[in-house]
Amino acid sequence: MSQGGNDDKQAPKILTKTIGEKFNDGTEKIKSLYSFARIYKVPEDLRKLNECAYTPRLIAIGPLYQKGEHLQKPMQDVKMDYANRLFLRLTIGMADPDEKKDKLIQECVEEMKKRTVKAKKYNAEGEVTLVDMAKKYYAEELKLDDDEMVEMMLIDGCFILELLYVYYHTNYCQV
Repeated sequence: MSQGGNDDKQAPKILTKTIGEKFNDGTEKIKSLYSFARIYKVPEDLRKLNECAYTPRLIAIGPLYQKGEHLQKPMQDVKMDYANRLFLRLTIGMADPDEKKDKLIQECVEEMKKRTVKAKKYNAEGEVTLVDMAKKYYAEELKLDDDEMVEMMLIDGCFILELLYVYYHTNYCQV
């Protein structure tokens, strides 16, 4: 009878250990599948429940909906205008601001393409460029070449910076 009592006490411990091992196995599988990814696309079955909740309606930031036709005009033009304003504001007072703007854009593009970071931190070998690192944040493979990715990052990044600048100056710097 005492031996049966031990079995009753051991069963929860064994079950707990088994469940814990399954948790660990699941975690390891997910880590290997999405090693560095932090941005996931909502699964299709979930999207179908409420499509408009998961699809940008006005503006897309980043590569997942960049080619969405309903987002191309006029908001893409607004993003271009805001990015342009940022660069023009940075070149105010300089001789030949358009030339300086082009030079600044070129410096940004070159920096994004050549700047590297230690790849071990990003689950890769050697060093990776900022563009490659940005692509690794997405769980699914992006269908953008490096030039398209650089352009998207530059436009979207500058748009966000200028949007914050305009918002701040509109709401907090009223004279």
